Amino acid sequence: MREPTEGDKFLDLFLLRMREPDYAIDQPYYTTGSIVAAALMRVSILGAASFLLSLYAQSNTVWWFAMLSLWGIGVYPAWMQYQRFHERVEKITAGTLCGACRHFNPTNQLCMVLDEHVTSEHPPCEGEAWEPK
Repeated sequence: MREPTEGDKFLDLFLLRMREPDYAIDQPYYTTGSIVAAALMRVSILGAASFLLSLYAQSNTVWWFAMLSLWGIGVYPAWMQYQRFHERVEKITAGTLCGACRHFNPTNQLCMVLDEHVTSEHPPCEGEAWEPK
């Protein structure tokens, strides 16, 4: 597993990539909280940019810029990332022992007993703390 570069860390902060990086092997790249936090950061930056643009441009231009950029940079990537996250959770739920456990939290792919992220390779508790739903 390679370490992320500074550019990778910037992309990860705002979740500006649409596929999981190759270094996100031992833990999930997308969680509900990371998707929402990154979307809020992107929307707040776009709101500030729209405000600054309103000082120099006509209101018609500002509204078009604000609406298109909020959808294209703020909301649409978050929606796509949530779709990928949901597909991964369905794969874990259907294909692993953890998906059938009552301690599995699907909103963040977490085993609530051990407070560890669940991957599709092996259960974090090795099946010892497994309880049916």
